[in-house]
Amino acid sequence: MAKLENLFASRFMKARKSNSLLSFLSITSIVGVMIGVAALIVVISVMDGFTENLKLRFLGANPHITVASGNGRPILDWQELIVDIKAVPHVSQASPLIMGTAMISDANAVTGVFIRGIDPVNESAALKESVRIGSLDELRPASKATLPNVLVGKELMRKGMIPGNDITILSPNMTRSAFGLVPKMREYNVSGYFDAGMFQHNGILVYMELSEAQSFFGLGDSVSAINVSVDNPDNAPIIAREIQTMLNGRPSNNMLSAYDWLSLNTMLFESLKLEQYALFVILTLIIIVASFTIVSMITVTVKDKRKEIAIIRAMGGSKDLISKIFIRQGIIIGFVGTMLGNLFALAISFVLMNFKIIDVPAEIYYSETIPIKLSAPIFVIVTVCALLITFIAALFPAKMSAKMSPIEAIRND
Repeated sequence: MAKLENLFASRFMKARKSNSLLSFLSITSIVGVMIGVAALIVVISVMDGFTENLKLRFLGANPHITVASGNGRPILDWQELIVDIKAVPHVSQASPLIMGTAMISDANAVTGVFIRGIDPVNESAALKESVRIGSLDELRPASKATLPNVLVGKELMRKGMIPGNDITILSPNMTRSAFGLVPKMREYNVSGYFDAGMFQHNGILVYMELSEAQSFFGLGDSVSAINVSVDNPDNAPIIAREIQTMLNGRPSNNMLSAYDWLSLNTMLFESLKLEQYALFVILTLIIIVASFTIVSMITVTVKDKRKEIAIIRAMGGSKDLISKIFIRQGIIIGFVGTMLGNLFALAISFVLMNFKIIDVPAEIYYSETIPIKLSAPIFVIVTVCALLITFIAALFPAKMSAKMSPIEAIRND
């Protein structure tokens, strides 16, 4: 019976020579569904691509988890704390961090920056890969012979802090001198620059060696925080809770807390998800509008095939058979349009990924080209939604066709 329904459905899609409207509506329905499906897949894939790109760039300049004191006090027993953190399952790396604000003075201007004192040996691979000129290994403590090295962000380098030049860093901590309280100043050599992929980080961050930062800010052997890397960044909230449990059980807790990167940026990533849902709903309307063309096409088909419908009924065909024929017709239209839409989406994605058609401001969107993340679930969800919408659109005219009287159809033909 199913083969019979498919046979009639495919034959009914061919209009009589005198009725070109049916052919036009069939093509329009297929094209409408194709465009709707392609637009939905491409836009959602672009949104996924931007989100993934933002996530990768954000994690390139920030740790997965940060352990710091809630009251801003430095961590004294940081060596023992790192050992305890590394013992937590799924923690891949833990390194000390010094954080502080300062001013940089060079030949061009005075700029406010954030200083990060790091242990070059134990830093994350993402930070090491972000260095464009120089390396983390070149960061070294101050010596009598040479100036200590620092790495500056890409935007700071563009402001004139070129590798090889000397700069003066001023600490907000005052020191006493014969002239009273004066800012603490120290000379440094710019050994290179890094590109964190985010404009904000490139314009304010300066890296120096851990012990040099401790000396500059007068922290002794303490640190500001512990940077923690995990094997899967998406599981950072779960691992952060395990670290917090461990911290609560330590005798020298010092009000330490574990902050994962997702919790610190919940508003940003939740807003991106909300935009994706909104775009999905809005672009689904394109498929719904295309489904109205399917309603019109089936209605015209019913009128065009009155005689054939009457003959099928006269030969013993049931109302249910007539209804299923036109439902299958709608499903065929939806399936063809959806498959073409999937192929069209793949073609558009290929062009956008391999050719720079649209210039994207890198300082705003953290990418010079349109990032696209193609995933099978998106194609499956859009395909199912499109087929469901076209199926529902075919139900009403199909039910109406089953109510047609065969005697009236033959008499009026």
